[in-house]
Amino acid sequence: MSKPMIAVSASDVPSRLGFYLDEAMQRPIGITRHGATDVVMLSLEEYERLKRRDREAIRVEDLDDETLDAIRNAEPGERSREAGRRLADPAAG
Repeated sequence: MSKPMIAVSASDVPSRLGFYLDEAMQRPIGITRHGATDVVMLSLEEYERLKRRDREAIRVEDLDDETLDAIRNAEPGERSREAGRRLADPAAG
């Protein structure tokens, strides 16, 4: 979605729902109440794209022992080893 979000009043949405549904396929629609945007309407495609980028940050203290052991014992893949070699010796790459 490259078009900027447009803001509309929540009271305007019911009477023009079809229009805003069509617009939401092209750009986000910010729905405002009392001058503040509370909800954003967007296409399913955009929602799914954002969900794929969703990440959860957790503290190390909250990891279970099995996960911590897996991290401690992880071995780098071949691409990482190759990148390490190139960083160690840029003339060789």
